Amino acid sequence: MVHKHVTKRRILFVAGNKNSAKFLSDPAFIYRCQNPALALSEQGHDVKCIHYKDLSQQKNPADLIIFHRPCFRDFKTRWLLANELKKRRKLGTVLIADFDDLVFDPAFAEFSPGVINGYVSLQQTQKNFTQHAKTLSYFDGITVSTQPLKTFASKLFNTDNIFWLPNSPHFLWQDKAPAVTNSDTFDICYLPGTRSHDKDFALITEPLADFLTEHHDARLKITGVLDKERFPDHLKGLSQQILWQEKQPYDNYWRVVNSGHLHLAPLQDTVFNRCKSALKAIEANFFNRPVIASPIPDMRRFSKPGVKLAETANDWFQQLKSGYQDGEQTDALREQVFAYYTPEQHAKDLISCYEKNVL
Repeated sequence: MVHKHVTKRRILFVAGNKNSAKFLSDPAFIYRCQNPALALSEQGHDVKCIHYKDLSQQKNPADLIIFHRPCFRDFKTRWLLANELKKRRKLGTVLIADFDDLVFDPAFAEFSPGVINGYVSLQQTQKNFTQHAKTLSYFDGITVSTQPLKTFASKLFNTDNIFWLPNSPHFLWQDKAPAVTNSDTFDICYLPGTRSHDKDFALITEPLADFLTEHHDARLKITGVLDKERFPDHLKGLSQQILWQEKQPYDNYWRVVNSGHLHLAPLQDTVFNRCKSALKAIEANFFNRPVIASPIPDMRRFSKPGVKLAETANDWFQQLKSGYQDGEQTDALREQVFAYYTPEQHAKDLISCYEKNVL
């Protein structure tokens, strides 16, 4: 439905990831681009999501291009993409780069989870971050998902054109009702998704093991990739209380989030993680599931009972006990999530970014 009094804009969301066949299944692109794209379309704009390899094939002029994690991976890509961006800019298109992680400054590559967990070399990560940084001069503005990211981006870009647009619950989840919790067991959910969270999870293995030992009706449900061999013996011995599920495609992911009594979001205290979004809380709270989380800045935006912050092992143990004793769902958590930020607001803020650059 086209809304009254809306000046229709043509908007392209461009994925910067390597695999052109999978960009629409990338959760980062889904939240930073597809989510506001759906809201913008609902508000009456002409919107399309594409991969950067297809940008030159878009012959119609665009008013606004939001490029998620732009990257010059090699000389050929840099030459082709730089020329395309310069051409679009000359035609009057406003170009926005969007970042949801601290991947645009090679000075912080050593804190990348891939490096910390031993999955990617420091040298390769520095190269990757440099390839992101080289794109910045081609853009009119930058949007970021957290306030700390805005601070770091301001060291490399004009502060007046850096905009904080936080994450929000997915547009297509709004008609999905919270499921009733299981009354026979107390289910704790940890959703690492991709690998490289082994050391984050290691922060809470001991308090988790102690809690599961004390509460035989409690179960830990892990969805995603973790290295079992890194588990301490205490936790390995509780395998009957630990349920495993492989990483789920995003179309089915909401069912995983919409389960359990309590969700976990541990993160090591690094400069990279302090820039991360409170997305785990946004997702779980949307389905009225509280979260125990490490106190990264974006998590601090959310209040109890939706987010329970924990720093030390004892904090985690006490919050697990508190969550077990509370037990009951409350509709207030979903209401709080909507009060913070919505896809519709994200869409309107992108239009404001556009207007600031053309007026």
